Amino acid sequence: MKIKLIAPNEQRKDTISSPFKLQRVNLPLLAALTPPGHTVTIVEEAFAPDDINQDVDMVGITVLTELALRAYLIADTYRRKGVKVVMGGIHPTVLPEEALEHADAVVVGEAEGVWPQLVSDAASGRMQRIYHSDKMTDLKGLPEPRRDLLSGFRYQGGTRIPVGVETSRGCPYDCEFCCIGQTLGRQYRVRPVQEVIAEIASIDSPHIFFCDDALGLNRNFAKELFTQMIPLRRRWLAQGTVSLAEDPELLGLMQRSGCLGLLVGFESVQKKTQNEVKKIKNLKVDFYEAMRRFHDEGFGILGSFVFGFDYENKDVFDQTLEFIMKSRMDVVQLRILTPYPGTRLYKRLLSEGRLLVHDWWLRGYPPDTLFYQPKGMTADELVSGYARLNRQAYSFGALTKRFLGMSPWKRTLLGCKAYIAVNLATRSRYFRALENPQPFAGTFNPTEKQ
Repeated sequence: MKIKLIAPNEQRKDTISSPFKLQRVNLPLLAALTPPGHTVTIVEEAFAPDDINQDVDMVGITVLTELALRAYLIADTYRRKGVKVVMGGIHPTVLPEEALEHADAVVVGEAEGVWPQLVSDAASGRMQRIYHSDKMTDLKGLPEPRRDLLSGFRYQGGTRIPVGVETSRGCPYDCEFCCIGQTLGRQYRVRPVQEVIAEIASIDSPHIFFCDDALGLNRNFAKELFTQMIPLRRRWLAQGTVSLAEDPELLGLMQRSGCLGLLVGFESVQKKTQNEVKKIKNLKVDFYEAMRRFHDEGFGILGSFVFGFDYENKDVFDQTLEFIMKSRMDVVQLRILTPYPGTRLYKRLLSEGRLLVHDWWLRGYPPDTLFYQPKGMTADELVSGYARLNRQAYSFGALTKRFLGMSPWKRTLLGCKAYIAVNLATRSRYFRALENPQPFAGTFNPTEKQ
């Protein structure tokens, strides 16, 4: 069979998706797990458009909730041509019946354990409707991803695109707004260090991005990994929790192994909300000390904040701005809380009658639309406070003040260029997104009876 694996990308102009691109690991890994006798091509819409006229027998599409509409459009187009379509990923895992309206088969959960059988069934005309992995994938002995199929996606603006590498899966935390534990398991699993090192050594790029949802939760594993990475002389980025700052030894090894920066989910600066977010509930360092330690090691920090938690009040916007400025946050990601299907947050808001749109992902709303009735502030206070904070945090005055408080990583010419380029690009995307309407602002007031 001729198999095409597709990672959809948003085509609309009102999105605020990141300008950063990286080579994913999930589709190249599936390609490596495909039984012999089949040809595989990979399409990353973030890099290049798909050729719908290409001769293929089966298409596999990985689906995130915010890209469900795009994925369904692609799937319907291929099915009209008589091509079999398979869907997998987080969204089909939590809503398999919905996905089956647009696909011939759906993979629920991790695909590694069922993909070879699915391909064989499809080749023999016996493909089932749902393939469900009965157990979590053993990360030991995974094949090396077929990165050769991404050979055309190596550069962005003359710079090598970071290559995705996976070291772990799962998350022991059960944050109400996240479904990683449900889709990838609450058990935090790590790959053998030597297998990760061998994979990194085989990559012909100095730039790595660790795709883990929570890098370094197993401290002993992380320390061994970073120690063995030092001779490889790679530069890497990742996403991790604030708790990484609790361990100075770990931070030192991260620096020596080539860490340039981290996306860190601070989520909220208000203590009541922090107590509800399990990954930051029992921190041994406060946010300011965490930022000081990150910056002392030379890490650039993209701090992520989410607004609209039940325990937040309207003071959160001024308090967040104060933290951003005093800590000299390198880059800021500001989002309105989104109730994703499959999360406990979605189920609770639905049961409380506070969810305004039950299937918002099918309605074409732009990112950061408010879909529920807030509790700690009015909808108008949330929307207006969010917009004001965006404009304040990304004003030219704020960008200048943060730049003049430069952390060590920005003192190089490369660091200065990165700071300016990333912040100006983010400012442009966020300001453009603020022009999107908020259709439900003013719909409810928290004092109204339920």
